[in-house]
Amino acid sequence: MFKKILYIMGWVAISAGMLAMVGFAEIKRKSTPIKALDIRITQHDSDFFITPTEIRKLIQEQQGDIVGKEMNQVSVPKMEDMMNSNPYIANAQVYATIDGNLEVRVTQKKPIVRIINSDEESYYIDSTGTLMPLSNDYTAKVLIVNGAVSEPYVMYSGKTVKQIEHDTTMHSMIPDIYKLASYVRHNTFWSSQITQVYVDTAKDFCLVPRVGNQKIIFGDISDMDQKFKRLWVLYHDGLNSTGRWNDYSIINLKFKHQIVCTKK
Repeated sequence: MFKKILYIMGWVAISAGMLAMVGFAEIKRKSTPIKALDIRITQHDSDFFITPTEIRKLIQEQQGDIVGKEMNQVSVPKMEDMMNSNPYIANAQVYATIDGNLEVRVTQKKPIVRIINSDEESYYIDSTGTLMPLSNDYTAKVLIVNGAVSEPYVMYSGKTVKQIEHDTTMHSMIPDIYKLASYVRHNTFWSSQITQVYVDTAKDFCLVPRVGNQKIIFGDISDMDQKFKRLWVLYHDGLNSTGRWNDYSIINLKFKHQIVCTKK
């Protein structure tokens, strides 16, 4: 029994010592002057909507000149909140290293479609279904959707596609545009072949191809996978084998289980 008590007391003493050391290290870390601010951005492809210089400026505006300050004089949570609220940033993390550096790790959003609405206002939807404003410095090479799209950016900014879809008062085309753009983006052939989607007055999606000058009436996104499969069969087994890409002015995919082609 006496040995058991000594054993427990020994572990209590060791635990207390370790806690004291951790506490001392934490106090020392907080009082360590910041030697450098290291900013690294993960961007997709060549997209560069925000630069390290711009992030450094945002941090300086919020926290002042942080190099030389002690760690406890800067607010890491506020820094992260500020960056995560930026419309071009998907995620930002800030942490201090033992040697006194403040590390900033930023992941940019990835736009997949650019909407140009009927008022000539432009904005993006990113890969997660969040709206993004245009940048003054960079234009992403993504699918363009224009025509009879009335949705203004200000009405939907700050909302996700899922939130817009579940709000029955909105009746927005944005969720369907996002689903169509996502499908095209995840298919190597269609992402290369379909360069633009025009929304006509009947609210039908009309695809604009890179090869061929037909008007491809897609309709709505119902049976989307089957429509693209039928179009692929026409391309692969029909137009590609005959080489007569420009014989038709209209390819209509709206009708179930068939393609209706109109000759020039």
